[in-house]
Amino acid sequence: MIPCKRFIKRGYVIVAALLFFSIRLQAQNNDNDSHTAILFSDELKKEYESALKTLKLKEYSIITKTDTIRFLATLPGKKKKTIVFVAGSGPVPLITKVPEGYYPPFPFSLDSTTLAGFNLVIVSKPGLKVFCTPADLSIDLLKQGQVMELDSWNRPPQKYTMNNKLSKIGGDHIDVVKYLKGQPWVDKDNIYIYGHSQGAHVAAYVAWKDSADIKGLIYSQSNAYSVYAGYLSAILYDTKLTAGEADKKMDSIYRQQGAIINGIPDKEMDELYGWNEADLYDKKNNDFFDIYTTRWRSLEFPAAIDYLLNVTKPVLLVNGMASTGEYDNKNVPIDFIQHHKHNLSVLFYPGYDHNFFKSVFDANGKPQEPEFHWGDVFNDVKKWITKQ
Repeated sequence: MIPCKRFIKRGYVIVAALLFFSIRLQAQNNDNDSHTAILFSDELKKEYESALKTLKLKEYSIITKTDTIRFLATLPGKKKKTIVFVAGSGPVPLITKVPEGYYPPFPFSLDSTTLAGFNLVIVSKPGLKVFCTPADLSIDLLKQGQVMELDSWNRPPQKYTMNNKLSKIGGDHIDVVKYLKGQPWVDKDNIYIYGHSQGAHVAAYVAWKDSADIKGLIYSQSNAYSVYAGYLSAILYDTKLTAGEADKKMDSIYRQQGAIINGIPDKEMDELYGWNEADLYDKKNNDFFDIYTTRWRSLEFPAAIDYLLNVTKPVLLVNGMASTGEYDNKNVPIDFIQHHKHNLSVLFYPGYDHNFFKSVFDANGKPQEPEFHWGDVFNDVKKWITKQ
């Protein structure tokens, strides 16, 4: 198995509820599903089975009247507390075969201590394959350590783009949580939702919408006041910008957020900001899929703070303070105090960036290999869960 650290360091990319239908565990393909059906050749099927065995994971499928929801979980055993991890943005498959081995679905290692005390679950993103090989990826990006399901134009599958929205992703996780409650290996009274980056917004939505089924929420590295607030903070803390440059950039952010929230159509947005097809699909623009307004409109309005303040279960805020994009989260405890809420705990990490790397320098001030602290943070999260 490849070390997760290398890939994360080099490019970890990583609201109306759906009506619930009766669900059942099945093995079934549906070409209309937003989750891409797995149509493996015999050889690829063996490779996928080998990957699951190596990573000690099992795949499950939930069939609803409209979709197939696929997710991976650690091997079932005795009844345990369960953590449903919601990953960040980007068309990242759950498992990818790469030359060094298998790119795992979790950014932290699943050691024996963790597996003894917890079930870990992760849900496949709509429109993506659960298992990929380099043939499914952009080779240029793979060389940079970015494992994403993109075509030669750096475009993700259309079904992913169409379904990369809160109502769909959040609804899938709610369905999975309800399924988990009926499993003998899951302590139904101890299911936690743990979201990182974009996944934190999704997790906050799930904890608010499905409060009865969630024991607690871990909200990690996502600006609770919207990504635009994070953009503004990054501009304000950029000492290389002149006052005029900063003002121009900030004005553009304000206009863009207003345009998206007010529902300006994509075509007008393109004209307003000078976007065109070549820009959106430029191979150098790896974040082009984040521009689509369907995603922004669903994940930025309302801002996550509105969900957080209405979650009644315990909430843990996790924040690396070296990431200016999430610097505004220092105000989340103040909001909780002002609203007379007492269910918030915080873990603030000075020097940690968005993915919990910490810069290291030698005696002469020369940058060294950054220290990777995802494991340390995850251990702290597990300690918090145990205290609940």
